[in-house]
Amino acid sequence: MAVTVGVREFRQDLADYIDGDEPVTVTRHGRRVGVFIPTRGDRAEAIAAYRAATESFHALMEEQGIDEDDVVAEFDAVRKARRRTQREAASAS
Repeated sequence: MAVTVGVREFRQDLADYIDGDEPVTVTRHGRRVGVFIPTRGDRAEAIAAYRAATESFHALMEEQGIDEDDVVAEFDAVRKARRRTQREAASAS
């Protein structure tokens, strides 16, 4: 399970995250600004898989003619629509 923390907390507890096994999503004002993946010698295969997935994702984005901003905007739109649907369902009950 991945951990999500703000920039300040990440900076404050960096040593713990480095020693940890979980990927850490770092946010600023609620928006993702990066992902920290602690590495160990025995995790080299996992890191290689992440890199391969990232390269495939970037190739797919290029093929589709989109960039990171487009992906984030679509993600935000879907999330807002889902929240709106949940609120409407809650107010209807």
